[in-house]
Amino acid sequence: MNKVLITGATGFVGQWLVRLKPVNLTIYGIGRAKYEAMEWTNERWTYIIHLAPTPPTDILKCGERILYASSGIVYHPENEVRKKYRDSKIEGEAECVASGANVVIARLFTFYGKGLDDNKAVSTFQKAGREGRPLVISGDGTTTRSYMHGREMARWMWAILKHGERGEAYDVGSDFPITMLELANVYAAGAPIVIQGGKDPMPYYMPKDTAKTKALLDK
Repeated sequence: MNKVLITGATGFVGQWLVRLKPVNLTIYGIGRAKYEAMEWTNERWTYIIHLAPTPPTDILKCGERILYASSGIVYHPENEVRKKYRDSKIEGEAECVASGANVVIARLFTFYGKGLDDNKAVSTFQKAGREGRPLVISGDGTTTRSYMHGREMARWMWAILKHGERGEAYDVGSDFPITMLELANVYAAGAPIVIQGGKDPMPYYMPKDTAKTKALLDK
């Protein structure tokens, strides 16, 4: 039996991975309480997908094949606001590679779809536009992101787990840039758009190389 352990399975990424799992896999998803109980370490897993915001130390000992969820934040040393989070992901990636385990890394960017926190840009703009309330933009409106649906994100991550090269990191995110002002206009439906102004600590956040990931999708 191909058993897959997903840590942090109750979040957005975990929900989509479970929803779109390959048919030949049996999923065991655990949240924080079960992760901290450490009972899962008593088993050997065919695959582990580590989404929980903890170091990968323990999971590296228990999986025949491991996918470590990192972040595109590793490309952005200028973002001092999220320095601690960025450092934790860099350290996690380094630990994975140094361990010698059969591990691949997914650097996640920005997503949308069912299950995402209501404070994210797409869901916030959707709700405000639907209710006719002002769509409020922090910054000057030029902050640029790209948005991949959870369905596509899950497809990419399963491909990385199955076919990614050991020790390699793969970007997961859309190639199509959109500014916050452009995004607000998509959902405004006649509602006013308010630009608050100010400086964004990370004005441009896009994948650097999706070609390497896309090459895995048809294998």
